[in-house]
Amino acid sequence: MLRTTPLVNNISVERLVKLWAERYVPDLSTFSSSTGYLASSELVEAASPQGRTQTVAKLQRMVEINCKCAGIQTNVIFSYIPNVVSLTESQGIAKAASQVYQKVLEIYQQQSIPPALLSAISEGETIDLSAEIFKPEVMPKLSLLEVKHLAIAIEPILLQLQSKHLSTPDRRTIGFMSTQFHLSAKLVLNRLTISEQLLLSPYFKFVEEQVCIPWQRVCAAAAKHELNSPMLALVQKLLPLSQEIAKQVYNQAVQSYPNHRSRRGRLSDAGVRTSSIRDIEMFQGYLWLCALEGNMRAVEEELLPLCMMVFPSIEVTWELVEQLLPLLVAEIQELLSSAQMRLLLPYTQSMQQLFSDLESKAAGKTKNFIIFA
Repeated sequence: MLRTTPLVNNISVERLVKLWAERYVPDLSTFSSSTGYLASSELVEAASPQGRTQTVAKLQRMVEINCKCAGIQTNVIFSYIPNVVSLTESQGIAKAASQVYQKVLEIYQQQSIPPALLSAISEGETIDLSAEIFKPEVMPKLSLLEVKHLAIAIEPILLQLQSKHLSTPDRRTIGFMSTQFHLSAKLVLNRLTISEQLLLSPYFKFVEEQVCIPWQRVCAAAAKHELNSPMLALVQKLLPLSQEIAKQVYNQAVQSYPNHRSRRGRLSDAGVRTSSIRDIEMFQGYLWLCALEGNMRAVEEELLPLCMMVFPSIEVTWELVEQLLPLLVAEIQELLSSAQMRLLLPYTQSMQQLFSDLESKAAGKTKNFIIFA
């Protein structure tokens, strides 16, 4: 969950914020499947001040309606959960999503094309989206300053949204919110040209993650550590690899549970793949947060209760949830030295213990809800 988390001026914090910013690049696999090439002039034009102004003007007319449409789609998806949110609450979430994206567009309009990308694309008339030109160092991505500006700009709206809509014990509302933002971004981006999608999608990815992954809190927790802190070094090493780790864990889960089906579909379905990888990254975010804070409070008080509310409602089996953690730990172990793994071990063991025997824990929770209803 999002909490008011100022990012102090601290070298340890800055190092993690820089790594946090570097997460936000376009997912070229979603573009290259539909078109292999892009005119360089189109990307330069879209990235120019005039092009950004045109993009923002176009989207300002449709962001609100697309967020409302996403709200309707989200309601349909969650229709099997009685009263998870009321119609009024759903409309409020859609309105808040619209306000968030309006803030994002304000910041997007103020930016300019990165010099490294401009230099790379000016060498030819067309761009092959699968070619070496789109190496990580020249990809359009969020800067450290943009991430800070985005976090500050949208934090009040998201905090108000959480306070208003997550005050009930039913934390499945968080799943509703994250789906609302995911579908809103998808609908809005579909209105754009490929060039505009390349430039704007990192901003929308930031918003989606800010709703459910505590990266900002991870960065803030680094303030407790000196630059030579072994735990800080461990997180610095693994944070940039979180998506690749999540993909590896997801692929292993698909092989182990090829027939698993939730209300969203099979584990191997494209939409389920996206949400599963995001969820595995969420687990990593909470693990790094606990490791830097030196306690398991965030997992015990936030992540575990959230999972126990959300996963049964979408028919994700407890067996799958419990088996994901050993897969995650094994993947992390491959990337760490023995000394680093010993340092992390108390946290991975505690996390696995908290997520063990979930079926019995869930049954106990259900009884409590019935008693106090």
